[in-house]
Amino acid sequence: MAHHVSTMNRRSFATLGASAMGAMLLPGGAGAQGLRKMRFVTPFNFSLSYSAPFYAQAAGFFAREGLDVEIVNGKGAATAAQLVIAAQAEVARTGGANYITVRVDSGAPLVSIGTIAQVSPFYMVSSPAAPLRSPADLKGKIIGVASLGGSMEGTLNLMLRGASVDGAAVERVRVADVPASFGLIEAKRISGFMASVSSVVKIMAAIPNAHTFPIDDGLPGQVYVATPQALAANEDLYVRFLRAVHASASAILDARDLEPIVRAIGKSYEISGLDDMPTAIADLSQNAKTWVAKGRENLLRNVPEQWAGAVKIMHESGMIKSAPDPETLYTNAAWDKAMRKP
Repeated sequence: MAHHVSTMNRRSFATLGASAMGAMLLPGGAGAQGLRKMRFVTPFNFSLSYSAPFYAQAAGFFAREGLDVEIVNGKGAATAAQLVIAAQAEVARTGGANYITVRVDSGAPLVSIGTIAQVSPFYMVSSPAAPLRSPADLKGKIIGVASLGGSMEGTLNLMLRGASVDGAAVERVRVADVPASFGLIEAKRISGFMASVSSVVKIMAAIPNAHTFPIDDGLPGQVYVATPQALAANEDLYVRFLRAVHASASAILDARDLEPIVRAIGKSYEISGLDDMPTAIADLSQNAKTWVAKGRENLLRNVPEQWAGAVKIMHESGMIKSAPDPETLYTNAAWDKAMRKP
């Protein structure tokens, strides 16, 4: 059965029946063929950045775990997290910096159950005629980010602070994380924009001389979050989810030929750019590298040292108001059980 793009807009959010969602969250809630339903929310438009859960559904890894997972475009990292808090979804992907900020400063009832991108998946893109080579070059410039107040802007803020660049000296505007946004640079409406790995691969395929530099902010790049209450009530559901995503990611990492995987994802999900197979394969390959940036053994794991460093960096840079015990921000309990660890 094909699973196509599911967009959560204000109307559907408001009208989604509480009783239906309640049934979906109940242990043993049944879906098609007796599968337990789950909803997973991506922060932005569907792309190969989310290949691990896409392939888990398309190739049957979720079904093998007894799950039928609906993957929803949450229209922004903050919105994705809010859908989980509002019990409209069980799991969401969001940026590590964004999650830590809302958890520490706003007391958001969330916890990271896994880290999918161990490093930032973002790059700075600019014109070869006026390249941005380092954070210092952003001073006085107009920079595009996919969502104001989201994970991209949080990463930008941290990068600027780490380079001692006054964040107020960098104007931010909302710009879609798509290759077409390079046209805004060419029109001199912006000096550069932050782009995900997927967009950068496509940009470089179309504009080989575009200038980019990777952003490493020292934080967990992208995390999967849930509410502690839902995790406590349905831990087995999350164990199954992580085991299926881990199996899917492992299959992608081990594949000698990624084309069949890209085609399988494309048959189930509407993702632009899959008609250019070489670029799509490069896109998937580059994304997969972020999954194992801290070692294959840490695939999907919240790495304690990474989280401790993140709290220290963010507190010292003023991004968060206090420095909590890093271990209160994440749990590896479901991951350990998914990997059959004691």
